[in-house]
Amino acid sequence: MVAQSLILLLPALALAAIPVQDPSDVIKPMWWTKDNALLADYNIAMISTQPSDIEATHKYDDTSASVDHVAWSATANDTSVMLVANGAEFNGSSIDIKKSGYSTNLNTASFWGFNAAINVANASTAYFDNVNVTVHNGAAQIYSYGTDTVVHVNNTWLYSSGPVSHGLYASGNGTIVGRNIQVYSGGYRSSSFSGDSPGGNIYIYDSVAHSAGVGSATYYALGMIDAHNVVSVSEKGPVVFSDGAQTTSLTNCDATAGLLGGVVIFSSSVRSSGAELNLVNTKFTTIGKTMPGLWFGNIIATATLNQVELNTASGILVVANYSQVTQDFDYYADYEDNSSLSPAEVTLIVTESDLVGDLVAYNKSVISWILSDYSTWTGAAYSGYGEAYFDVALDATSDWTLTRDTTLQNFTDTLTTLSNIHSNGHNIHYNSTLNSWLGGKTVPLSGGGVAKPITSTSRVRRGVTVGRR
Repeated sequence: MVAQSLILLLPALALAAIPVQDPSDVIKPMWWTKDNALLADYNIAMISTQPSDIEATHKYDDTSASVDHVAWSATANDTSVMLVANGAEFNGSSIDIKKSGYSTNLNTASFWGFNAAINVANASTAYFDNVNVTVHNGAAQIYSYGTDTVVHVNNTWLYSSGPVSHGLYASGNGTIVGRNIQVYSGGYRSSSFSGDSPGGNIYIYDSVAHSAGVGSATYYALGMIDAHNVVSVSEKGPVVFSDGAQTTSLTNCDATAGLLGGVVIFSSSVRSSGAELNLVNTKFTTIGKTMPGLWFGNIIATATLNQVELNTASGILVVANYSQVTQDFDYYADYEDNSSLSPAEVTLIVTESDLVGDLVAYNKSVISWILSDYSTWTGAAYSGYGEAYFDVALDATSDWTLTRDTTLQNFTDTLTTLSNIHSNGHNIHYNSTLNSWLGGKTVPLSGGGVAKPITSTSRVRRGVTVGRR
């Protein structure tokens, strides 16, 4: 077994100078290039009920067991190494698990854990400590299924190659709690920490995650994600994928994304409401030239950003769009891919943060941007395509430095003199109907610009004013 070592993580903003290791430093991805090039087949029939014939080489059914210092493996397709099911309780330590063999049906693998190295299901409880899991050909590593199923994973090392090979994976309202996890996935759509329909709950602490395949995020939220002190890199995916009304919370995390955006929150079918993103003392870095820090499509969502750093090569903090991602998670769908979508509406509450970059909305989407508690923003808001709507609110402790002219619907500032806005010669155009407190006047801004009422006949969004003084 590979030796385990506790990784002590400092607050996110100091992490960049600290070297970290992940399992790809031990098992080189180049050894499994062909395996990682495999794609999953989605053209299969959906199964509506849980199958009863889950195969495994070691089964614990409605029993209690403790195992330590063993090495187990499985090589057959659709076969787990371990199955803990039907109210069983399992304690395992110092276990080395190797799994190869394919998932011949992606639906049974995704929704019921077929072919997962470790499958814990149906109101069972499992405790794993000092465990190594290595999988190839596309297999989930540690899977939790069902209400009242809880899996505790400590001091564990996870390596995978092949498609749809998530590290910690929960579905059917199952729960996983992970501490001191090192996880690497090299394959297509293989996220480090993932939930699946109808939802899974992942709690992850003091860990390192590295995903390299297309569409492979650090976190895939279908359910709830709560992460603390995690360093992660998603080479060809975002930090977070979130589909529908899910909740993702990251605290003291340092994350890098290489495709699509730092966060991608969307609805894969009818637009849903209630998606939540909570970032605390967390740093995101997006390295693509067009990648935003946060992206929202076909969703109504709320994001809270407290002591957050967003470093974007694109200079774009937030995008809201009439769009979603494709099935392959490799680009944003446009109207030709799916014409039955709705504009995104997102409210972002920023506290104790210094942010640089723009807000961009497309196709009648809405961004509401609220700055408070000594926050600063250097940037502007503008339409990427078609009509777009922006609300901005500032409290007396926060500052806004404009980088281009900006048109706002709801516009509020606790400092009614607007002395906390630095124009650099740029102007704010505000909707006088929604902002009667300005009296329809043109107000001078420091730096030579002005705030003045909209004079065009462009369509006005009627909404609720936020942060009214």
